[in-house]
Amino acid sequence: MTCATGVEFELTATGGSGTYEYSLDGVTYMPMTSNPMGLPATGTLGAGTYQYYVRDAVNGCEAVQSNAITEDMIDPLTLLVDQSAAYINCTGESTAIIYAEAFGGLGNYQFELYTTASLDIASRIAGPTSVGEFRDLPAGTYYVSVTSEDCTTLPEEVIITEPAPLTYTDEVINVTCEGEGNGSITVTLSWWLGGYQYAISPNLNQFDTVNTFTDLEPGDYIVIAQDQNGCFEYPEYTITEPSMLMVNATTTPEICVDSQDGTISLDITGGTAPYSTALNSNDDADFVQDRIDFVDMAAGNYLIFVRDANGCETNIVVDIEPGVNLNATVEPIYVCTDDVPDNYVNITLEDESVIGDVMYALDSTDPSALQLNPDFTNIAPGDHYITIAHANGCMITLDFTIESFDPLTLVLEQRNLNEITAVAEGGKPEYTYYFDGIDNGNDNTFYITRTDTYEVRVVDENGCEMIASIFMEFIDVEIPNFFTPDGDGQNDFRIPKNIQQFPEILIKIYDRYGRVVSETGP
Repeated sequence: MTCATGVEFELTATGGSGTYEYSLDGVTYMPMTSNPMGLPATGTLGAGTYQYYVRDAVNGCEAVQSNAITEDMIDPLTLLVDQSAAYINCTGESTAIIYAEAFGGLGNYQFELYTTASLDIASRIAGPTSVGEFRDLPAGTYYVSVTSEDCTTLPEEVIITEPAPLTYTDEVINVTCEGEGNGSITVTLSWWLGGYQYAISPNLNQFDTVNTFTDLEPGDYIVIAQDQNGCFEYPEYTITEPSMLMVNATTTPEICVDSQDGTISLDITGGTAPYSTALNSNDDADFVQDRIDFVDMAAGNYLIFVRDANGCETNIVVDIEPGVNLNATVEPIYVCTDDVPDNYVNITLEDESVIGDVMYALDSTDPSALQLNPDFTNIAPGDHYITIAHANGCMITLDFTIESFDPLTLVLEQRNLNEITAVAEGGKPEYTYYFDGIDNGNDNTFYITRTDTYEVRVVDENGCEMIASIFMEFIDVEIPNFFTPDGDGQNDFRIPKNIQQFPEILIKIYDRYGRVVSETGP
Protein backbone atom coordinates (compact mmCIF):
# COMPACT_ATOMS: atom_id res chain seq x y z
CA MET A 1 0.00 0.00 0.00
CA THR A 2 1.22 3.55 -0.81
CA CYS A 3 -0.14 7.03 -0.25
CA ALA A 4 -1.42 7.14 -3.81
CA THR A 5 -2.75 3.56 -4.18
CA GLY A 6 -4.49 0.93 -1.91
CA VAL A 7 -3.33 -2.62 -1.21
CA GLU A 8 -3.84 -5.55 -3.62
CA PHE A 9 -3.57 -9.23 -2.82
CA GLU A 10 -3.03 -12.41 -4.77
CA LEU A 11 -5.07 -15.42 -3.72
CA THR A 12 -3.72 -18.84 -4.70
CA ALA A 13 -5.45 -22.22 -4.25
CA THR A 14 -4.13 -25.76 -4.83
CA GLY A 15 -5.57 -29.25 -4.87
CA GLY A 16 -9.14 -30.35 -5.55
CA SER A 17 -10.70 -30.04 -8.92
CA GLY A 18 -8.82 -26.90 -9.71
CA THR A 19 -11.98 -24.78 -9.84
CA TYR A 20 -12.39 -22.64 -6.80
CA GLU A 21 -14.58 -20.06 -5.07
CA TYR A 22 -13.55 -17.50 -2.47
CA SER A 23 -15.31 -15.56 0.28
CA LEU A 24 -14.43 -12.86 2.75
CA ASP A 25 -16.95 -13.94 5.34
CA GLY A 26 -17.22 -17.67 4.58
CA VAL A 27 -20.86 -17.22 3.61
CA THR A 28 -20.94 -15.50 0.31
CA TYR A 29 -18.69 -17.02 -2.30
CA MET A 30 -17.56 -15.75 -5.59
CA PRO A 31 -15.77 -17.69 -8.26
CA MET A 32 -12.03 -17.40 -8.63
CA THR A 33 -11.70 -16.39 -12.23
CA SER A 34 -8.00 -17.07 -12.21
CA ASN A 35 -5.51 -18.87 -10.07
CA PRO A 36 -3.80 -17.06 -8.63
CA MET A 37 -6.38 -14.32 -8.52
CA GLY A 38 -5.76 -10.65 -7.84
CA LEU A 39 -7.91 -9.13 -5.10
CA PRO A 40 -9.95 -7.10 -5.05
CA ALA A 41 -11.27 -7.83 -8.44
CA THR A 42 -11.52 -4.08 -9.04
CA GLY A 43 -9.88 -1.15 -7.30
CA THR A 44 -7.70 -1.45 -4.23
CA LEU A 45 -8.14 -2.07 -0.56
CA GLY A 46 -7.34 0.22 2.29
CA ALA A 47 -5.50 -0.47 5.47
CA GLY A 48 -6.70 -3.40 7.55
CA THR A 49 -6.38 -7.19 8.15
CA TYR A 50 -7.45 -9.38 5.28
CA GLN A 51 -8.12 -13.24 5.22
CA TYR A 52 -10.13 -15.23 2.61
CA TYR A 53 -12.07 -18.55 2.50
CA VAL A 54 -11.55 -20.89 -0.44
CA ARG A 55 -13.56 -23.97 -1.47
CA ASP A 56 -13.67 -26.41 -4.38
CA ALA A 57 -16.42 -25.21 -6.63
CA VAL A 58 -17.01 -28.70 -8.22
CA ASN A 59 -17.09 -31.29 -5.51
CA GLY A 60 -18.02 -28.93 -2.68
CA CYS A 61 -15.12 -29.82 -0.48
CA GLU A 62 -15.17 -27.89 2.76
CA ALA A 63 -13.65 -24.43 2.60
CA VAL A 64 -10.28 -23.62 4.06
CA GLN A 65 -9.19 -20.22 5.40
CA SER A 66 -6.20 -18.42 3.90
CA ASN A 67 -3.50 -16.81 5.80
CA ALA A 68 -4.25 -13.31 7.23
CA ILE A 69 -2.48 -10.21 5.92
CA THR A 70 -2.58 -6.93 7.82
CA GLU A 71 -1.92 -3.59 6.09
CA ASP A 72 -1.16 -0.79 8.57
CA MET A 73 -2.41 2.81 8.13
CA ILE A 74 0.26 5.16 6.52
CA ASP A 75 1.01 8.20 8.71
CA PRO A 76 0.51 11.53 6.90
CA LEU A 77 3.68 12.94 5.39
CA THR A 78 4.77 15.92 7.52
CA LEU A 79 7.42 18.53 6.55
CA LEU A 80 9.21 20.52 9.26
CA VAL A 81 11.40 23.44 8.08
CA ASP A 82 13.99 24.99 10.41
CA GLN A 83 14.53 28.65 9.44
CA SER A 84 16.86 29.52 12.30
CA ALA A 85 19.81 29.79 9.94
CA ALA A 86 17.85 31.23 7.03
CA TYR A 87 19.30 34.73 7.25
CA ILE A 88 22.12 36.74 5.74
CA ASN A 89 24.52 38.84 7.76
CA CYS A 90 25.86 40.98 4.97
CA THR A 91 24.33 42.35 1.85
CA GLY A 92 25.07 40.33 -1.23
CA GLU A 93 26.29 37.27 0.58
CA SER A 94 24.96 33.72 -0.03
CA THR A 95 25.24 32.35 3.48
CA ALA A 96 21.69 31.38 4.46
CA ILE A 97 20.89 27.75 5.36
CA ILE A 98 17.52 25.98 5.36
CA TYR A 99 17.14 22.78 7.32
CA ALA A 100 14.22 20.42 6.60
CA GLU A 101 12.92 17.21 8.25
CA ALA A 102 10.10 14.88 7.24
CA PHE A 103 7.92 12.49 9.19
CA GLY A 104 5.28 9.92 8.18
CA GLY A 105 4.75 8.73 4.65
CA LEU A 106 6.72 5.81 3.38
CA GLY A 107 10.21 6.95 4.29
CA ASN A 108 12.88 7.39 1.63
CA TYR A 109 12.39 11.12 1.85
CA GLN A 110 13.51 13.29 -1.04
CA PHE A 111 13.88 17.01 -0.40
CA GLU A 112 13.81 19.66 -3.11
CA LEU A 113 14.14 23.46 -3.14
CA TYR A 114 12.25 25.67 -5.57
CA THR A 115 11.93 29.38 -6.20
CA THR A 116 8.29 29.28 -7.26
CA ALA A 117 5.26 27.99 -5.41
CA SER A 118 4.23 25.98 -8.48
CA LEU A 119 7.31 23.81 -8.05
CA ASP A 120 7.98 23.72 -11.76
CA ILE A 121 11.15 21.99 -12.72
CA ALA A 122 12.64 25.15 -14.18
CA SER A 123 12.56 26.81 -10.74
CA ARG A 124 14.16 23.90 -8.90
CA ILE A 125 17.57 24.94 -7.61
CA ALA A 126 18.40 21.97 -5.40
CA GLY A 127 17.41 18.31 -4.97
CA PRO A 128 16.06 15.81 -4.97
CA THR A 129 18.30 14.88 -2.06
CA SER A 130 17.82 12.67 0.93
CA VAL A 131 19.45 15.27 3.18
CA GLY A 132 17.16 18.13 4.11
CA GLU A 133 19.82 20.82 4.14
CA PHE A 134 20.22 23.64 1.66
CA ARG A 135 23.28 25.88 2.03
CA ASP A 136 24.85 28.98 0.49
CA LEU A 137 21.56 30.61 -0.28
CA PRO A 138 21.29 34.29 -1.24
CA ALA A 139 18.33 36.47 -0.33
CA GLY A 140 15.08 35.43 -1.95
CA THR A 141 11.83 33.46 -1.59
CA TYR A 142 12.18 29.71 -1.55
CA TYR A 143 9.83 26.71 -1.38
CA VAL A 144 10.90 23.52 0.35
CA SER A 145 9.25 20.32 -0.91
CA VAL A 146 9.52 16.70 0.29
CA THR A 147 8.25 13.43 -1.18
CA SER A 148 8.13 9.98 0.36
CA GLU A 149 7.70 7.59 -2.52
CA ASP A 150 4.33 8.76 -3.78
CA CYS A 151 3.44 10.59 -0.61
CA THR A 152 3.43 14.37 -0.89
CA THR A 153 2.69 17.37 1.25
CA LEU A 154 2.37 21.09 0.67
CA PRO A 155 5.67 22.94 0.28
CA GLU A 156 6.93 25.32 2.96
CA GLU A 157 7.68 28.90 1.97
CA VAL A 158 10.92 30.38 3.30
CA ILE A 159 11.70 34.04 2.79
CA ILE A 160 15.37 34.94 3.22
CA THR A 161 16.05 38.62 3.60
CA GLU A 162 19.31 40.52 3.65
CA PRO A 163 20.19 43.64 5.58
CA ALA A 164 20.38 47.02 3.95
CA PRO A 165 23.68 47.54 2.17
CA LEU A 166 26.57 48.60 4.31
CA THR A 167 27.20 52.16 3.18
CA TYR A 168 30.11 54.45 3.77
CA THR A 169 31.37 57.87 2.98
CA ASP A 170 34.96 58.63 2.28
CA GLU A 171 37.32 61.50 1.90
CA VAL A 172 40.67 61.31 0.21
CA ILE A 173 43.20 64.07 0.73
CA ASN A 174 46.17 63.76 -1.53
CA VAL A 175 49.68 64.76 -0.54
CA THR A 176 49.70 68.54 -0.61
CA CYS A 177 53.31 69.11 -1.54
CA GLU A 178 55.86 66.90 -3.18
CA GLY A 179 57.73 64.84 -0.62
CA GLU A 180 55.63 65.80 2.40
CA GLY A 181 53.84 62.44 2.81
CA ASN A 182 50.77 63.98 4.43
CA GLY A 183 48.00 62.27 2.48
CA SER A 184 44.99 60.90 4.34
CA ILE A 185 42.01 58.62 3.80
CA THR A 186 38.86 58.76 5.92
CA VAL A 187 36.24 56.02 5.60
CA THR A 188 33.05 56.32 7.65
CA LEU A 189 30.57 53.44 7.81
CA SER A 190 26.98 54.47 8.30
CA TRP A 191 24.55 51.79 9.43
CA TRP A 192 22.59 51.03 12.52
CA LEU A 193 24.56 48.01 13.64
CA GLY A 194 27.73 49.72 14.84
CA GLY A 195 30.89 48.12 16.13
CA TYR A 196 32.87 49.44 13.20
CA GLN A 197 36.53 48.67 12.69
CA TYR A 198 38.97 49.72 10.00
CA ALA A 199 42.26 48.54 8.57
CA ILE A 200 44.46 49.75 5.73
CA SER A 201 47.04 48.05 3.58
CA PRO A 202 49.65 46.80 4.02
CA ASN A 203 48.42 46.01 7.54
CA LEU A 204 44.99 44.66 6.69
CA ASN A 205 45.06 42.42 9.77
CA GLN A 206 45.39 45.34 12.16
CA PHE A 207 41.95 46.76 12.87
CA ASP A 208 41.15 49.87 14.83
CA THR A 209 38.12 51.98 15.58
CA VAL A 210 39.96 55.03 14.17
CA ASN A 211 38.62 55.61 10.68
CA THR A 212 41.15 58.17 9.42
CA PHE A 213 44.53 57.10 8.16
CA THR A 214 47.07 59.91 8.02
CA ASP A 215 50.65 60.59 6.94
CA LEU A 216 50.20 58.54 3.79
CA GLU A 217 52.79 58.51 1.06
CA PRO A 218 51.69 58.48 -2.58
CA GLY A 219 50.49 55.05 -3.72
CA ASP A 220 47.60 52.60 -3.91
CA TYR A 221 45.77 51.61 -0.73
CA ILE A 222 43.07 49.13 0.25
CA VAL A 223 40.82 49.82 3.24
CA ILE A 224 38.72 47.23 5.02
CA ALA A 225 35.77 48.74 6.87
CA GLN A 226 33.65 46.19 8.74
CA ASP A 227 30.81 46.08 11.23
CA GLN A 228 30.34 43.79 14.20
CA ASN A 229 28.85 41.05 11.99
CA GLY A 230 31.99 40.96 9.92
CA CYS A 231 30.28 42.61 6.99
CA PHE A 232 32.83 44.75 5.22
CA GLU A 233 33.50 47.11 2.42
CA TYR A 234 36.73 46.85 0.51
CA PRO A 235 37.32 50.21 -1.18
CA GLU A 236 40.52 50.92 -3.02
CA TYR A 237 42.15 54.34 -3.18
CA THR A 238 45.06 56.05 -4.81
CA ILE A 239 46.94 58.81 -3.03
CA THR A 240 48.70 61.14 -5.41
CA GLU A 241 51.12 63.96 -4.91
CA PRO A 242 51.84 66.92 -7.13
CA SER A 243 55.15 67.15 -8.86
CA MET A 244 57.72 69.45 -7.35
CA LEU A 245 56.72 73.10 -7.44
CA MET A 246 59.27 74.78 -9.68
CA VAL A 247 59.67 78.25 -11.11
CA ASN A 248 61.89 79.72 -13.78
CA ALA A 249 62.18 83.40 -14.51
CA THR A 250 62.82 85.31 -17.70
CA THR A 251 63.85 88.93 -17.34
CA THR A 252 64.34 91.93 -19.54
CA PRO A 253 66.64 94.70 -18.30
CA GLU A 254 65.77 98.31 -17.95
CA ILE A 255 65.98 100.07 -21.27
CA CYS A 256 67.60 103.14 -19.81
CA VAL A 257 69.34 103.42 -16.51
CA ASP A 258 66.77 104.25 -13.81
CA SER A 259 63.93 103.99 -16.34
CA GLN A 260 62.27 101.32 -14.17
CA ASP A 261 60.84 99.46 -17.12
CA GLY A 262 62.42 96.04 -16.62
CA THR A 263 60.20 92.96 -16.64
CA ILE A 264 60.06 89.56 -14.99
CA SER A 265 58.04 86.68 -16.44
CA LEU A 266 57.62 83.48 -14.43
CA ASP A 267 57.15 79.95 -15.74
CA ILE A 268 55.62 77.93 -12.90
CA THR A 269 55.30 74.16 -13.12
CA GLY A 270 54.36 71.36 -10.75
CA GLY A 271 52.43 71.83 -7.54
CA THR A 272 48.72 72.48 -7.73
CA ALA A 273 47.28 75.42 -9.67
CA PRO A 274 46.27 78.18 -9.29
CA TYR A 275 49.50 79.86 -8.27
CA SER A 276 50.07 83.05 -6.31
CA THR A 277 53.19 85.16 -6.16
CA ALA A 278 54.63 87.78 -3.85
CA LEU A 279 57.56 90.10 -4.36
CA ASN A 280 60.19 90.35 -1.64
CA SER A 281 57.72 89.05 0.94
CA ASN A 282 55.97 85.86 1.91
CA ASP A 283 53.25 87.46 4.01
CA ASP A 284 49.84 86.12 3.09
CA ALA A 285 48.54 89.60 2.36
CA ASP A 286 51.20 90.17 -0.27
CA PHE A 287 50.39 87.20 -2.48
CA VAL A 288 48.49 87.85 -5.71
CA GLN A 289 46.82 84.94 -7.51
CA ASP A 290 47.66 84.25 -11.15
CA ARG A 291 50.28 86.99 -11.29
CA ILE A 292 53.26 85.73 -13.26
CA ASP A 293 54.36 88.94 -14.98
CA PHE A 294 56.00 91.87 -13.25
CA VAL A 295 56.46 95.10 -15.20
CA ASP A 296 57.91 98.55 -14.59
CA MET A 297 60.69 97.04 -12.53
CA ALA A 298 63.75 98.98 -11.47
CA ALA A 299 67.16 97.39 -11.84
CA GLY A 300 68.11 95.31 -8.85
CA ASN A 301 67.81 92.03 -7.02
CA TYR A 302 64.38 90.55 -6.24
CA LEU A 303 63.19 87.56 -4.23
CA ILE A 304 59.93 86.18 -5.62
CA PHE A 305 57.87 83.73 -3.58
CA VAL A 306 55.55 81.29 -5.35
CA ARG A 307 52.72 79.53 -3.53
CA ASP A 308 50.32 76.97 -5.02
CA ALA A 309 46.70 76.17 -4.14
CA ASN A 310 47.85 73.77 -1.41
CA GLY A 311 50.14 76.29 0.23
CA CYS A 312 53.30 74.68 -1.13
CA GLU A 313 55.96 77.31 -1.53
CA THR A 314 59.17 77.93 -3.40
CA ASN A 315 61.13 81.02 -4.32
CA ILE A 316 63.54 82.34 -6.89
CA VAL A 317 66.10 85.12 -6.86
CA VAL A 318 65.90 87.31 -9.93
CA ASP A 319 68.25 90.04 -11.09
CA ILE A 320 67.13 92.81 -13.39
CA GLU A 321 70.09 94.35 -15.12
CA PRO A 322 70.30 98.13 -15.23
CA GLY A 323 69.56 99.86 -18.48
CA VAL A 324 72.13 101.57 -20.58
CA ASN A 325 73.47 104.73 -19.05
CA LEU A 326 73.02 107.49 -21.58
CA ASN A 327 73.39 110.22 -19.02
CA ALA A 328 75.66 112.89 -20.40
CA THR A 329 76.57 116.51 -20.15
CA VAL A 330 76.12 118.86 -23.06
CA GLU A 331 78.51 121.78 -23.00
CA PRO A 332 78.19 124.50 -25.57
CA ILE A 333 81.65 125.49 -26.77
CA TYR A 334 82.01 128.97 -28.26
CA VAL A 335 84.74 129.66 -30.78
CA CYS A 336 85.54 132.18 -33.47
CA THR A 337 85.80 131.46 -37.11
CA ASP A 338 87.39 134.29 -39.04
CA ASP A 339 86.66 136.55 -36.07
CA VAL A 340 82.99 135.59 -36.27
CA PRO A 341 81.41 133.97 -33.21
CA ASP A 342 80.75 130.29 -33.77
CA ASN A 343 79.86 127.31 -31.56
CA TYR A 344 79.62 123.58 -31.21
CA VAL A 345 78.55 121.22 -28.44
CA ASN A 346 80.78 118.92 -26.47
CA ILE A 347 78.84 115.79 -25.34
CA THR A 348 80.43 113.79 -22.54
CA LEU A 349 78.86 110.41 -21.74
CA GLU A 350 79.00 109.12 -18.19
CA ASP A 351 79.48 105.60 -19.55
CA GLU A 352 81.86 105.81 -22.45
CA SER A 353 81.44 102.06 -23.17
CA VAL A 354 78.16 102.78 -24.99
CA ILE A 355 79.72 105.13 -27.53
CA GLY A 356 79.72 102.50 -30.25
CA ASP A 357 75.99 101.81 -29.79
CA VAL A 358 74.51 105.28 -29.73
CA MET A 359 73.38 107.89 -32.23
CA TYR A 360 72.61 111.55 -31.86
CA ALA A 361 70.17 114.14 -33.12
CA LEU A 362 69.74 117.87 -32.61
CA ASP A 363 66.30 119.14 -31.69
CA SER A 364 64.60 115.95 -32.93
CA THR A 365 63.58 112.51 -31.71
CA ASP A 366 62.81 111.26 -35.21
CA PRO A 367 64.90 108.11 -35.81
CA SER A 368 65.59 109.29 -39.33
CA ALA A 369 67.33 112.38 -37.92
CA LEU A 370 69.82 110.36 -35.88
CA GLN A 371 73.50 110.40 -36.83
CA LEU A 372 76.53 108.51 -35.65
CA ASN A 373 78.69 111.50 -34.76
CA PRO A 374 77.61 114.32 -32.47
CA ASP A 375 78.98 116.99 -34.77
CA PHE A 376 76.65 119.87 -34.24
CA THR A 377 78.15 123.29 -35.03
CA ASN A 378 77.07 126.86 -35.61
CA ILE A 379 73.89 126.28 -33.68
CA ALA A 380 71.47 129.18 -33.62
CA PRO A 381 71.13 131.01 -30.33
CA GLY A 382 68.31 129.80 -28.15
CA ASP A 383 67.10 126.70 -26.32
CA HIS A 384 67.92 123.32 -27.86
CA TYR A 385 68.13 119.64 -26.95
CA ILE A 386 70.35 116.76 -27.93
CA THR A 387 68.76 113.31 -28.41
CA ILE A 388 70.92 110.31 -27.58
CA ALA A 389 69.49 106.97 -28.73
CA HIS A 390 70.85 103.52 -27.97
CA ALA A 391 70.49 100.42 -30.15
CA ASN A 392 68.30 98.83 -27.43
CA GLY A 393 65.68 101.57 -27.79
CA CYS A 394 66.76 103.76 -24.93
CA MET A 395 66.46 107.42 -25.81
CA ILE A 396 67.07 110.50 -23.71
CA THR A 397 67.08 114.22 -24.41
CA LEU A 398 69.41 116.77 -22.86
CA ASP A 399 68.50 120.42 -22.85
CA PHE A 400 71.02 123.18 -23.40
CA THR A 401 71.05 126.85 -24.43
CA ILE A 402 73.17 128.57 -27.02
CA GLU A 403 73.94 132.14 -26.11
CA SER A 404 73.76 134.93 -28.64
CA PHE A 405 76.94 136.96 -29.29
CA ASP A 406 77.46 140.08 -31.39
CA PRO A 407 80.68 140.34 -33.38
CA LEU A 408 83.58 141.53 -31.28
CA THR A 409 84.54 145.19 -31.86
CA LEU A 410 87.42 147.25 -30.54
CA VAL A 411 87.75 151.04 -30.39
CA LEU A 412 90.85 152.76 -28.96
CA GLU A 413 90.52 156.15 -27.29
CA GLN A 414 92.74 158.60 -25.45
CA ARG A 415 90.67 159.76 -22.59
CA ASN A 416 93.49 160.74 -20.29
CA LEU A 417 97.04 161.96 -20.62
CA ASN A 418 99.38 159.27 -21.85
CA GLU A 419 96.57 156.69 -21.45
CA ILE A 420 95.03 154.37 -24.03
CA THR A 421 91.47 153.22 -23.34
CA ALA A 422 90.34 150.15 -25.25
CA VAL A 423 86.58 149.96 -25.67
CA ALA A 424 85.54 146.36 -26.55
CA GLU A 425 81.98 145.37 -27.31
CA GLY A 426 80.23 142.22 -28.55
CA GLY A 427 81.73 138.78 -28.21
CA LYS A 428 81.61 137.17 -24.77
CA PRO A 429 83.01 139.00 -21.80
CA GLU A 430 85.35 138.71 -19.95
CA TYR A 431 87.83 140.39 -22.24
CA THR A 432 91.59 140.09 -22.14
CA TYR A 433 93.59 143.05 -23.43
CA TYR A 434 97.04 143.00 -24.93
CA PHE A 435 98.71 146.41 -25.23
CA ASP A 436 101.76 146.43 -27.47
CA GLY A 437 102.00 142.66 -26.88
CA ILE A 438 101.76 143.01 -23.11
CA ASP A 439 98.98 141.00 -21.40
CA ASN A 440 97.06 143.57 -19.45
CA GLY A 441 94.42 141.16 -18.19
CA ASN A 442 90.95 142.58 -18.03
CA ASP A 443 92.21 146.16 -17.55
CA ASN A 444 91.26 148.09 -20.65
CA THR A 445 93.52 151.09 -19.94
CA PHE A 446 97.21 151.35 -20.57
CA TYR A 447 99.69 154.10 -19.81
CA ILE A 448 102.23 154.72 -22.51
CA THR A 449 105.84 155.54 -21.91
CA ARG A 450 106.82 156.70 -25.35
CA THR A 451 105.47 158.38 -28.38
CA ASP A 452 104.57 155.68 -30.82
CA THR A 453 101.82 153.82 -32.65
CA TYR A 454 100.47 151.19 -30.29
CA GLU A 455 98.76 147.93 -31.29
CA VAL A 456 96.01 146.73 -29.01
CA ARG A 457 94.51 143.26 -29.19
CA VAL A 458 91.41 142.18 -27.31
CA VAL A 459 90.39 138.50 -26.86
CA ASP A 460 86.97 137.57 -25.51
CA GLU A 461 86.05 134.49 -23.53
CA ASN A 462 85.17 132.63 -26.69
CA GLY A 463 88.63 133.25 -28.11
CA CYS A 464 87.49 135.78 -30.61
CA GLU A 465 89.93 138.60 -31.00
CA MET A 466 90.11 142.04 -32.56
CA ILE A 467 93.18 144.22 -33.20
CA ALA A 468 93.36 148.03 -33.45
CA SER A 469 96.17 150.61 -33.52
CA ILE A 470 96.46 154.14 -32.20
CA PHE A 471 99.16 156.77 -32.38
CA MET A 472 100.00 158.20 -28.97
CA GLU A 473 102.30 161.12 -28.13
CA PHE A 474 103.95 160.74 -24.80
CA ILE A 475 103.73 163.87 -22.65
CA ASP A 476 106.37 163.78 -19.92
CA VAL A 477 106.23 165.42 -16.46
CA GLU A 478 107.27 169.07 -16.69
CA ILE A 479 108.70 171.03 -13.72
CA PRO A 480 108.63 174.81 -14.24
CA ASN A 481 111.86 176.73 -13.67
CA PHE A 482 110.04 179.65 -12.12
CA PHE A 483 106.74 180.85 -10.77
CA THR A 484 105.21 184.33 -10.30
CA PRO A 485 103.03 184.34 -7.25
CA ASP A 486 101.38 187.68 -8.08
CA GLY A 487 97.84 186.39 -8.07
CA ASP A 488 97.24 187.00 -11.71
CA GLY A 489 96.45 183.38 -12.26
CA GLN A 490 99.55 182.88 -14.32
CA ASN A 491 102.26 180.71 -12.76
CA ASP A 492 101.11 181.61 -9.33
CA PHE A 493 102.26 178.18 -8.08
CA ARG A 494 105.26 176.10 -8.87
CA ILE A 495 103.58 172.70 -9.54
CA PRO A 496 104.84 169.91 -11.86
CA LYS A 497 102.76 169.63 -14.96
CA ASN A 498 101.44 166.46 -16.64
CA ILE A 499 101.27 164.45 -13.41
CA GLN A 500 97.63 163.30 -13.80
CA GLN A 501 98.65 159.74 -14.38
CA PHE A 502 100.62 159.69 -11.14
CA PRO A 503 98.05 159.94 -8.37
CA GLU A 504 100.57 158.72 -5.83
CA ILE A 505 103.22 161.31 -6.75
CA LEU A 506 105.19 162.80 -3.85
CA ILE A 507 106.63 166.31 -4.39
CA LYS A 508 109.39 167.71 -2.11
CA ILE A 509 111.06 171.11 -2.32
CA TYR A 510 114.60 171.55 -0.95
CA ASP A 511 116.53 174.73 -0.20
CA ARG A 512 120.04 175.25 -1.19
CA TYR A 513 121.18 173.45 1.85
CA GLY A 514 119.28 170.33 0.98
CA ARG A 515 116.59 170.84 3.52
CA VAL A 516 112.94 169.96 2.67
CA VAL A 517 111.02 173.14 2.86
CA SER A 518 107.77 171.82 1.31
CA GLU A 519 106.22 168.43 0.76
CA THR A 520 102.96 167.43 -0.97
CA GLY A 521 101.69 163.99 -1.77
CA PRO A 522 99.52 161.22 -0.50
